[in-house]
Amino acid sequence: MSERKRYKIHLDPQLIEDFSEAIDAQEHITEQVSFVEKAFAKKKYRGVPAWDCICACVHRIRDTVEYLNDQTLGEQNYRSAFDFINFINNTSVVLDSVDMLARIFGVDLTVEDARTEAFHQLGDNGKGTDKKYFEFLRSLCAVHPMETNRYKGMYHETDIVTCPYLTWVGGTFLEDHWHCDLHGHAFVNESNSWGEDVCVHMDQVFAHIKYRYSLLRKIGAALERYQERRIEEYRNTPVPGCGADESEIDYIERLKNVEIERFGSNNDFVYDFAERVMAFEPTNAGNRAASERYKNAWRFALGLQLNVLRDMDRNGVGHAGVADNDTDWILFEHLIYADCTCDELDGYDYQLEKLGYLAGHSGPSDAAWGRLKLRELEPVFRRYVSMDLDNDSDEELYMLSRIALYEIALRHDCEVNRAIPYSPEYREVS
Repeated sequence: MSERKRYKIHLDPQLIEDFSEAIDAQEHITEQVSFVEKAFAKKKYRGVPAWDCICACVHRIRDTVEYLNDQTLGEQNYRSAFDFINFINNTSVVLDSVDMLARIFGVDLTVEDARTEAFHQLGDNGKGTDKKYFEFLRSLCAVHPMETNRYKGMYHETDIVTCPYLTWVGGTFLEDHWHCDLHGHAFVNESNSWGEDVCVHMDQVFAHIKYRYSLLRKIGAALERYQERRIEEYRNTPVPGCGADESEIDYIERLKNVEIERFGSNNDFVYDFAERVMAFEPTNAGNRAASERYKNAWRFALGLQLNVLRDMDRNGVGHAGVADNDTDWILFEHLIYADCTCDELDGYDYQLEKLGYLAGHSGPSDAAWGRLKLRELEPVFRRYVSMDLDNDSDEELYMLSRIALYEIALRHDCEVNRAIPYSPEYREVS
């Protein structure tokens, strides 16, 4: 008797990583989300959010491929080949996920589904395929051994086939009798019938699995073409600048809606804040020059954002406003916080965090705490703006704080300072 055989598959894990990269291929134009996530965020697949299905498929394929590659089949000593049952069930998760991704992205697999090169099992009606035969094996050997009933006229003649035995053959005394690696005994539910032998060859099983898994390349290529096509369509759709009869608030709102359509809603809050800046008028005349410089900075940032929306590109100074930017943010996003590391603000991290309580999104108690923390910061801010902590509204104090942080940023090395032009429109120039 020959040595007992072992069987081990290898599915290239780089395939799913390449596909995942295809999903994120245009992430640079959206920053927080991939272009695919935005495109499929509101689409449904059989009533379920399509993006959720995409994510589930990718993660399941990645984990299951790693698991399958670790399995060695043929070692179990039970009567039934439970390791194969486990293997074919988990393999089906991978193949079903590939099929789902193809359907979600509209990739036609008609030719691939008709393939017969792995099992060569056309069936009695001549309509059998590798895909159908693999599904028949899974039903008979693993998931419906007592009631395999969907392949009548193709792989069995009776209404129901049952499979009481599934046995490893390779390397045993049975190998010369059945000439296969795995044997399934299928009862056809006829009186006085021995049944049918279902002989499974693992090289055929592996060949089919590898082929179906490799279809990720076709789906990924179609996905990249889809992204390129959609991006080009957006580039060819004009986004006008601020019209002569259009208010700045309306202009910003329009740009926000364009961004939602093209990239999603992750930057809604930045546009909302820009509208807030343009609507702000300080009560103290001494703050008007600084306020106007801040508004001009936002106008400059919005001009860059207009370029982003038109060109579908966040890279380069003409879009990001920042050269050699390590944060992946652009000026439009940096400006809302105007973060910088400097001696002036050293030790005030907690106070700076609580300034947000003055933005109107928290209750009176939080706003009162925000005012209290602002009192601790006011000696720093008074070099740039004048605040009346007893009489100014929360809104005015909040906006003056943002203006002060902008002015501080312009005096230190940070993304905002590097992006804002050296001009009296935007900064105090001595």
